[in-house]
This record gives sequence, structure tokens and C-alpha cells, in this order.
Amino acid sequence: MPTSPRDDDPLAAFELPPDLMGATFEHAISDVADTNHERGHAVAAALQRALKGSTVEYRFPGIVTAHMRSGAVASCGGPDIGWLIDVERKPGADPITLDVEVSDDETDPARVAELLAKALKKY
Repeated sequence: MPTSPRDDDPLAAFELPPDLMGATFEHAISDVADTNHERGHAVAAALQRALKGSTVEYRFPGIVTAHMRSGAVASCGGPDIGWLIDVERKPGADPITLDVEVSDDETDPARVAELLAKALKKY
């Protein structure tokens, strides 16, 4: 008869030691971070092509920033935090927040850039 919750777990005998488990989680987190980082750069490059005359960069902590030809600056979330856009029309002005219809499971950088560019075309 089981005497503790651990005894009820048929996989308890297969648990990894804490040091190995920690390293496994670190690798998994690192792999996801690397993938999101690369996706952020790809979105920035595609957005740069879509917004002629603008300068687009991807930087820590996962923000795509577009310096628009009009002088407006748009900070676009990123793959880690969602693709919400804050647009500052003039330096120091209150930002306008745009909600962009980018699905949480969208991974195609060209499609994400297309949706961001569509939202930003009016600025």
C-alpha cells in the first residue's frame, strides 16, 4: 500500500537527479530563447524591406523598433512578449498602442512582418 504521494507516481523511479534536471531545463529554455531571438531578427529584416525609407532593428529584450520615414518610432513587442505596437509620433509624445492581429502560434517571420507593416503604414 502506498505511504506517500511519491509512492503513487509510477514514474518516480525515473526522475532525473536535480543537477541533471536543472541542466535539461536550462537547455530547453535556451533553445526556445535562441529560436525566438532568430525569429525576431528575421521579422526585423522582413519589416525593413516592407517599410521603405525606415530603419528597423531588433534588440534586447526582444523588441523590434522601427524608425519610420515620417519620424515616428514604433516599438513592436516581439516573439517573446507578443506583437503589440507602441507608436510615438514625435519624440517625447505619448505613445499610441496598436493591437496587431498576429496569432500566438504564427512563426513565419514574413507573415508577422506583413501584419506589422500593414498596421504601421498609416504612421
